Amino acid sequence: MKDEPITLKDRLLSLIAKFDDGDSAAEELPDIVSLINTLSPLSPIPDPTNHLDEVAGSWTSLFASFGFGRAKGKMRHDDSTLGIQSFKAFPEIPIHVVDIMQEIGVTPNAYNNVIMIEPMDRSCRALIIVHGNYQGDAENAQRFHVVFHAAEIRGLDGVRDDALRLALDLPEDAPLKRDFKPAKFYSDVVYLDETTRINFGGMGGVYVLERRLEPALTI
Repeated sequence: MKDEPITLKDRLLSLIAKFDDGDSAAEELPDIVSLINTLSPLSPIPDPTNHLDEVAGSWTSLFASFGFGRAKGKMRHDDSTLGIQSFKAFPEIPIHVVDIMQEIGVTPNAYNNVIMIEPMDRSCRALIIVHGNYQGDAENAQRFHVVFHAAEIRGLDGVRDDALRLALDLPEDAPLKRDFKPAKFYSDVVYLDETTRINFGGMGGVYVLERRLEPALTI
């Protein structure tokens, strides 16, 4: 008897948790990739653009891979830069990534990438919000066409803008929201249930996300 989707998903999430405690060459990665490919055709909601209420909300990224090579997986918590996380809207200033989320709305049709960050000295927390909007695809009910157009840095826990600029080594008069040339992508939601989503990105990325219980931060 073949494994049911819920059993496959439990195995996948267990391996992702183990992988996230290791490094990008972890031996779990090939099995994660295999389970993603096995689970995707079994989606309880195979046409997510026709069920936007099921897609909408706040999601935490559990796993990301930018190619299926052995060393291509990426852990959730990592050091990065403001520039990398903001489509280069902000300078290449080192930061630590605490969490990566995605928030999707129905009205308006927001599609925001939300990265919780800390300065390298861990003195405060903030969000990088990459603002985007989506449209469905008339011929593919899994596909979201997304346009990102602005990036914003927003302090958390009452951190003032001036203190945030100081902590991130930004100039005193630096704007904390910047528009950029629209960046167009598509993302296919190949698996969707009440708590889990798997996306295949148009640039080859593969993402596993879990629905957050907390309220959305940006929509």
